[in-house]
Parts: sequence; C-alpha cells; structure tokens
Amino acid sequence: MNKETFNKTLDRTLENIREYINLKTELYTLIIFERISKMFSKFLVTIIFVFFLFFFLLFISLGFVYWFHETTGTTTLGYFIVAFFYLILGLIVFGMSKRLFLNPMLKGFTEVLFEEEDSLDSNTKPKQKNEKNK
Repeated sequence: MNKETFNKTLDRTLENIREYINLKTELYTLIIFERISKMFSKFLVTIIFVFFLFFFLLFISLGFVYWFHETTGTTTLGYFIVAFFYLILGLIVFGMSKRLFLNPMLKGFTEVLFEEEDSLDSNTKPKQKNEKNK
C-alpha cells in the first residue's frame, strides 16, 4: 500500500469519526429537548388543571354562601363556614403534600428523564419492555 492511498484512507476514517461524533451530539441534543418539552408540557397541563380547579372551588364556595344566605338569612356565617372548610382542606393538603404532590411529580419527571430510547445501532437489538431482567 502506498503512502497516498494510506493518507486518503486515514482522512476518510477521520472524517467518518467526526461525522459520527457530530451525529451522536445532535441525537443527544434532540433527546434532551424532547424530554424537556415533555416535562414542560406536563407542568403546563398541571398549572391549567389547578387554575380550573381554583375557579371551580371559588364558584362552588360562592354558591354555597348564596344558598346558605337564602336558607338562613345570614351571609357572614356562610363565609365563616367556607373559610373553616378551606382551613381544614389546607391542613390536610399540607400534611399530605409529599404523598399528593412531591412523589407523583418526581415519578413523572423521572419517567420522562430516564425513559429508554430505541436503539439506533444496527449491531444491537432493542430491548423488549415485557422482558424481565435475568
């Protein structure tokens, strides 16, 4: 093999290695962007859900106060009942905040962050999700 052929082969090999590294970098960048967008969308859906839940509770509370006023003739006691209800509800939510919010949120984020990607290498087979590790 002469020197010129060896140099051409070496140049092509180096160019292929650079291209491979660039493609892998692009792949992992796209995977990161996909996972961030999934987390952001879950967060946004949660915020919208809480927003609608807030207005639902607001109108239910106002409806209760109005009904209580029509039934008993006093509005102040109706507002105190609603306020006491929200105090009890707030204490329950605060006491169970780890179980209600933190654990499901962490579980959802870790599922998104650590989900397995399809194998793109031609030499390996993708893992089956139903297979058990032996």
